[in-house]
Amino acid sequence: MTSTSDGLQAEKQAKDFARQYAKEFQQEKEAPISDLVRARASDPERGEIGQDLKSKIQSGEIKIM
Repeated sequence: MTSTSDGLQAEKQAKDFARQYAKEFQQEKEAPISDLVRARASDPERGEIGQDLKSKIQSGEIKIM
């Protein structure tokens, strides 16, 4: 006869695995986005102009007519 705790333990392991897999999958998908955001961020201390539309308009790089 099997005890009821055997099924609960397997279910807990399956849920833990699914949580870990989902967490790793999310980190894997967000990593390229985070890298891109950091690469496009401006560094005002070095006099760099931001890559967003507002910064380009303020600097005169883009003119709206």
